[in-house]
Amino acid sequence: MRSLCVLTLCTFAATVRAFYIPSLSPQTYAPGARVPLQVNRVFSEHVPLPFAYYDLPFVCTPQEIYWPWLNIGEVLRGDRIASSDYELTMGQNTTCQVLCTKTLSRAANEEAGRLIAQDYMAEWLVDKLPSATVYLRPLDKERVKSYDPGFRIGDYDASQKRAYLNNHVTLHILYETHGTGRRIVGFEAYPRSIDNSSGKCPDLDSPETEPLLVGTDQETRVTYSYSVRWINDPSVHWAHRWDRYLSTSAQVHWYAIFNSAIIILLLSGVVAVILMRMLNRDLAIFARDVGSEEELRDDIEETSGWKLLHGDVFRAPGYGGLLAPLLGTTVQVMYTAIATVVLGTLGILSPSYRGGLLTTGIVMFMLMGSAAGYYSGHLYRTWGGKNWFKNALMTAILVPLLLVAIELVLNAFLWYRSSSAAMPFSTLVLLFVLWTFIELPLTMLGAWFGFRRQPYSEPMRTNAIPRPIPPQPKYLNWPLSILLAGSLPFSVIFIEMFYVLKSIWQDAFYYEYGFTVIIGVILAVTVCETTVIMVWLLLNSGHHKWWWRSFVYGASSSLYFFIYSLVFYYTRLRAGMPDTAGFIPALTFVLHSLLFTIVYALCTGSMGFFAAYFFIRRIYSMVKLS
Repeated sequence: MRSLCVLTLCTFAATVRAFYIPSLSPQTYAPGARVPLQVNRVFSEHVPLPFAYYDLPFVCTPQEIYWPWLNIGEVLRGDRIASSDYELTMGQNTTCQVLCTKTLSRAANEEAGRLIAQDYMAEWLVDKLPSATVYLRPLDKERVKSYDPGFRIGDYDASQKRAYLNNHVTLHILYETHGTGRRIVGFEAYPRSIDNSSGKCPDLDSPETEPLLVGTDQETRVTYSYSVRWINDPSVHWAHRWDRYLSTSAQVHWYAIFNSAIIILLLSGVVAVILMRMLNRDLAIFARDVGSEEELRDDIEETSGWKLLHGDVFRAPGYGGLLAPLLGTTVQVMYTAIATVVLGTLGILSPSYRGGLLTTGIVMFMLMGSAAGYYSGHLYRTWGGKNWFKNALMTAILVPLLLVAIELVLNAFLWYRSSSAAMPFSTLVLLFVLWTFIELPLTMLGAWFGFRRQPYSEPMRTNAIPRPIPPQPKYLNWPLSILLAGSLPFSVIFIEMFYVLKSIWQDAFYYEYGFTVIIGVILAVTVCETTVIMVWLLLNSGHHKWWWRSFVYGASSSLYFFIYSLVFYYTRLRAGMPDTAGFIPALTFVLHSLLFTIVYALCTGSMGFFAAYFFIRRIYSMVKLS
């Protein structure tokens, strides 16, 4: 049955991994119509500090700038879209056009050199398509065109430590004909560095042109220019214009799934041994006929392990008033992740919906406050809690306050560096309003309903005096048991995690939600089975305080998650880029990785807790004691 489920998921992923909704309404331009070009930001694959394009002191700035409305996801990812003076007319090629002539101060000259050395790239937009650097990749013995978003603002000669500013760019706008109009299907940028300060267009065909050196301690006069070429490309249809940005090999993803399937089969075998052999053998003691109560007690005392904890295993956990809100929020986070991935799988979160993933995640998190309050209130009452309002308030505040505190600390440093990744004050106010008028009331409502529900009916009565806990084996001590419990779940996700981190930090588009669904399901099963095994070992050793441990065991792979993020930073982002070192870039990466780790830990921790809770209720409900 499990193999059939995995096969079904694999078939499902094969059909949805490249599916997305390109946009709701395509824009058709008539020949001769004005096509706006917008500038956005500059970013680097090696430094997690984007900057608004017009915040750069060495670029041309229009006299009047129009700033379109941005959704909250765009703001959080550092987008600062604005109008420009670039003139694009559908179907009319431009050999060369001067944009402006600008005199760079010493500070601007040095800033340009520093950003070029750190491999910063500019992102422009035409018809919602980002400017792209073109690469040719092999496919079936042919070389096909693929895109990387953005283009370099300059070239850096590492051997001579010289930076050259790209002050001329050739734009190739690809389009398809649709009736009497045309639809844009590609936006390619070919930047070039030309030493030109004449205020006129340079000779683009001259082999004697020299590159424009920047990064020196002197003023520099720069003339910016551009060329435009319109290309009719019938090989690309508008509905598939994002394919070149999203091109990637599925072979590695299938390898990750195969690796994960092997792990889950091994784990399933271990769980089957526990359930079918050891538990059945132990439960046979209680199923057979006995002569008297004394004989039954003798049988119990002759055994050891989990059977002796029937009077303590359902004792309310320590700090239950903290665990219940935490578990409620974990359910909220998990439901948010599930809903977001489902929408992505359906193609709704397409790349054309800029900031859609973050916006959807925030909205879903607010709406799932009712689920957080409900589960928190129900568990709180089961563990003997009385003040439902206090529990609801803690559920609404506990985790969001932690996440906001981390983000505010980071935001202070980002404001100091004038990075576009810093949240504006208006965005902070908007998030507070959403929390106050959406999440908080929904959490209160859910907690009220959850608290009114009858508590869970545990299969065993709790003894008045707690049973003493014997000395534990070394492998069940906190550090070692956490490392053991987290190793298998992390081995399931570490390959797919590379692509997720690449999409976050190297500005690549992630759209393969079909693979995410498969890996997510396998991860959930692995976390649940691993936690069940660890909790069963814990009970067999006579340790009945399993509540917190089950949550920690489920979340234990987050430790590997965080370590892998740091390894990714030092081996991928900063690899070969010694000039990218700095306190604020490193702090930005570490704190953002910590936020991702907390969210991941909440999701997997809730999986482990509820799997262990169901497992323990199930096995003890099968035991009949006098």
